Amino acid sequence: MTGSSGRFVLFDLDGTLVQPGSPLQRAHMDAMEVAISAATGSRETFVYRGGELFYREVNLAGFTDAGTVRAALVLAGLSDDEADLRLPRVIADMVERLGRVQFPRAGRAADLLPGTREVLERLCDAGIALGMSTGNARAVARWKMRAAGLDDLLDDGGFGDTAVHRDDVARAGVAALAPGGTPPRGLLVGDTVRDVTAAHAAGLPCLAVTTGAAGATELLAAGADAVLPGLSDLAVETLVRLCSPAGSPTDALTHPNGS
Repeated sequence: MTGSSGRFVLFDLDGTLVQPGSPLQRAHMDAMEVAISAATGSRETFVYRGGELFYREVNLAGFTDAGTVRAALVLAGLSDDEADLRLPRVIADMVERLGRVQFPRAGRAADLLPGTREVLERLCDAGIALGMSTGNARAVARWKMRAAGLDDLLDDGGFGDTAVHRDDVARAGVAALAPGGTPPRGLLVGDTVRDVTAAHAAGLPCLAVTTGAAGATELLAAGADAVLPGLSDLAVETLVRLCSPAGSPTDALTHPNGS
């Protein structure tokens, strides 16, 4: 559903709204580990190194759930065709296992990065629709938002159930939030290089935040239209400006130090 202004903002979740390595993200990864193990007979663990998530030697920054599971199945020795065949069942198993993990409603709000709810509420007050552009499977993303107490603000968007590439996730987010047949008047907020390139592939500018592992210089080199150190009142002003009809990347802050 779009806002009254027709403007929208799509948010990545992990590393952008949700603290990297938080209990929410770890519960997600634990459920995925077990689901992959049940499908392959071998148990590998997800490991955080320098703020980035790895599966064996694969850096998962910007990966979707479908892309991560598929890569794990291939690493376990399955052919590409076998991995594609098993992928939906592994995703479904992961979602079912995660659904058994119960947090009190809004009990994981502490897992959110500073300023998250305040920024989302201010954007809603400005008549801007909010959605997700996340590599999480749809049910996983909604589980996280319920646990963090954000499900009243974030529900629809683009997800990583079947999409291996973030470009497809961002395009799905645009399709969900933008009026059919009209040029999108929105932008995407994310913390990885793949968020930046996916936003541009979907025809959106990207406000990048340095709350993940990527630094401002790397994000700007990837083409980010603006870089900030996190979500704040300044982020709201930049978001409103970038997704307004007269907004342009040159109006936004693009300081290499992310300040």
